[in-house]
Amino acid sequence: MASKDDVPQPARLIYQKGTHRVEYVDGKIVKSGENFKIYEALSLIFINDNTKVPVPKVRSIHYEDKRLDVRYDEAGKSTNILLENGKVFERNLDKEGRPTWTHWENDRVDKITMDYMGGEALDSVWEDFNKDQQDVLAGDLRLYVAELRKLKDTQIAALNDGPARIISDCQQLQEGGPFRSREEFNNFLRENSMDMRRQASWDDSSQEDDSSQDDDAPRRHEEFFFTHGDIVPRNIPVDGQGKITALVDWEFAGYYPKDWEYSRASRDPTPGWKDFLCTQVFQDKEDWGCSEMKSRNVRSADRSFY
Repeated sequence: MASKDDVPQPARLIYQKGTHRVEYVDGKIVKSGENFKIYEALSLIFINDNTKVPVPKVRSIHYEDKRLDVRYDEAGKSTNILLENGKVFERNLDKEGRPTWTHWENDRVDKITMDYMGGEALDSVWEDFNKDQQDVLAGDLRLYVAELRKLKDTQIAALNDGPARIISDCQQLQEGGPFRSREEFNNFLRENSMDMRRQASWDDSSQEDDSSQDDDAPRRHEEFFFTHGDIVPRNIPVDGQGKITALVDWEFAGYYPKDWEYSRASRDPTPGWKDFLCTQVFQDKEDWGCSEMKSRNVRSADRSFY
């Protein structure tokens, strides 16, 4: 007779927006939807293998008619995935023990299966968080953002030369790039109806400096940092002490300007969230971007009169 643990449990819907669904199925998280690509799964694998940031382990990447299973060693690092020149390869061994490589598409992903990490979504408990819990949360976020920023590139893009992904002010998903400079990225934002005054990465003075250079003069190459791109309360499961059990939803991850992480995270309307980020997580003004620094300086000047 099968034990209770052997009986499949009904799927539980965690989140749905349009065709995109996140479900809890038989102890795993299944994320599915139309126009899925492989980049979120690659980001999860990459962060698992190269940082101490807690993320769900990807177990399989499903296509319509096939499935890529991800294998891990005893240390918890993936062993059969190779990223090279914008392509994804799976490593296997033939009958003689020689390595073989299978190419997998970046597009036409149907769903991703990953581990369930536990915890409560921060947006469901934030209102009741006390100072001690906030301090623990802030410490984790500072540590994990610093870990991500150790990973750098010379272009703005998703992992493995994938396109940068943003949500426009009209709430439409837009893709573009890779971009070789912040100026190219800012032009892309303008073309996709992004309010540049609200983007921390926008700095019109930097464009003036570029335009004043001679065409033959060497240009300063800016470093871009690996960025989650959506660190908001709904994507931060926590335990009772305020410790982060995982960072989830890496759909918008990639290499971006340093201030992009705060720019995206601070747009969440949760009461007190933006001030928490400014005062306890992104404490360096360089994290805020040009427009936010100007805004904060104005508010500080206003308060000095009282």
